[in-house]
Amino acid sequence: MSKLRVALALGLLSPAPSWAQVGHDPAHSPYRDVSNRTSLVFIGSAVRGSSGLLEIGPGSGLTYGGRFEMRLTGPTDAFLGISSGSFARLVIDPDAPLAERVSGPVDQSVTFVDVGMSILLTGDKTWYNMAPYLGAALGLGFGRAVRTDSSGFRFNAKFLTGPHIGVRYYASRSLSFRAEGRLLFWRLKYPSLFFSDPFRAPGQAPVLDATKQSDTEWTAHPVLVLAVGYALRL
Repeated sequence: MSKLRVALALGLLSPAPSWAQVGHDPAHSPYRDVSNRTSLVFIGSAVRGSSGLLEIGPGSGLTYGGRFEMRLTGPTDAFLGISSGSFARLVIDPDAPLAERVSGPVDQSVTFVDVGMSILLTGDKTWYNMAPYLGAALGLGFGRAVRTDSSGFRFNAKFLTGPHIGVRYYASRSLSFRAEGRLLFWRLKYPSLFFSDPFRAPGQAPVLDATKQSDTEWTAHPVLVLAVGYALRL
């Protein structure tokens, strides 16, 4: 009887079997380390939003380009991107009579250069190969001159900024896919001719009323980004 008691006591004091341990088996854990430190990302974006009060700023369009991404510390990434595309906008002749003042739409080519940071919400790991993230960016937009626009309006070296949120899916150690939503803001500046009486239509109102309207306007642009990333071994 005493031998049985000793055996039971030893059984109670012995370590619990592995099947009773709490937590994920590493081989079956939904979490995986993000091992790549740098990536080259090919992006396509659909841009929407306001063309401004006069509809002469870049409104809706498609852009294509790329980003270079680099891991900083922990779950933080930095990126440098460049993309370009064509946007529809109107043209206003401030010296023309009211009935002939607006023409278009015309194509406005714009190149965007931006830098930004993203933070992985799952740390430096993926969850079932997915890594949601959020961040912000700032940059410049460089618009090509539109030959039919002689008003002096230009979309050139325009500051842009805004937040973004997205998710990456890591198909392999080298290949990833991304879907991202951005909200970009940029400012339009209207030329002084828009506040002057039209030269070819004396007595008619100018394009803008200086007593009620400003020569600058901020516009907002939601952007859908789809991208493919390839990890670089640097």
